[in-house]
Amino acid sequence: MFNNGNNNARNDKFARLKAIASGQSAPVVESSFPEIWKHEVGKPLIGIILGFSSFEHERFGLQETVIVELENGQRVSAILNNYLSNGMQIQCAEPGDLVSIRLLGKEKSTNGSVYNKFELVVQKEQ
Repeated sequence: MFNNGNNNARNDKFARLKAIASGQSAPVVESSFPEIWKHEVGKPLIGIILGFSSFEHERFGLQETVIVELENGQRVSAILNNYLSNGMQIQCAEPGDLVSIRLLGKEKSTNGSVYNKFELVVQKEQ
């Protein structure tokens, strides 16, 4: 239970922390936050929904996200605009479902504003 003065790095459970504190070693930073997925034409997001989250953006307010595990095991977070958020609700998306989000490009609305047009497909877990 106690170290009994043994400073051998193999037996000292604090050795790594002591080395970092003394500057002899650099801490390994492993972020628990997934990488942000960037919407790009021709690069769809395809994977398994792990969950949903949100964060407060200083300029744009509350932003909803979906956390997705890609085929290669990488985890990414995609910001959901109103269309994607509503589509997730309409298709009853939930963790374990497969999802594909594809940016189709820019479109012009009837009032003249330009927006990103997406295709969203949620495939329910069978």
